[in-house]
This record gives sequence, C-alpha cells and structure tokens, in this order.
Amino acid sequence: MRHEEHLHVSTETVPVEAIRIEKVIVTETRTFTADVRREELRITRAPITGQNSRSSVSSNAPTLPIVIVLREEQLTVTTRIVPVEKITVNVANVISEQHVSEPIRHEHVDVPEHRLP
Repeated sequence: MRHEEHLHVSTETVPVEAIRIEKVIVTETRTFTADVRREELRITRAPITGQNSRSSVSSNAPTLPIVIVLREEQLTVTTRIVPVEKITVNVANVISEQHVSEPIRHEHVDVPEHRLP
C-alpha cells in the first residue's frame, strides 16, 4: 500500500483590529455684527419773536409733564441643532491572493525489472 500526503488549504476568520467611532461635539465662537436701532429724543428750541410772543405764552397755569416712551431694539440670540450631514459606515470585504508553498511527501515504490534467464 502506498501513501502520500495531501495538502489541504482553508481560510479562517480571525479578529485583527477593533475600531471605535466617536462623535465629538466641538464648540466654537462665532462673532457677527448686527445693526440695532434705538429712539432718542431731540429738542429743538426756537426763539419767540414778534406778535406771537405774547399770545403763545400762557399765564402762570401749571403745565403737565410730557411723558414719551423711548424704545430700542435688542438682539435675541438662540441656537438650534439642525442636521447637516448623514454619515454611513460600511464594512467591505477585500479579496486578495496569497500564495502558499508547502512541501508534501509521497511514497514511491521502485520495482526493478528482473529478467528471467
């Protein structure tokens, strides 16, 4: 009986590397300029002359104060979170060839020829 070795090659999946994905929140300062308005009170004085000077001046009657409400614009800053990008992570299988060389042995039976005389 003659025997020989046969070479059997198989693949095995083994873990090679662990990867961790982190989402990091980065805070940055944004500076911008906005115009705001406010009301100011301006008083214009004009001298009283001529005939109207006596008629426009009232007697010693008490005068009521004049109340004027001045307004101004104020900035309101709000932040909100909005989606800006969708990220998809995929795992791809990459196939490459690897050459395997391994010596194998086998039996060889050598039968010498005998000639009959």
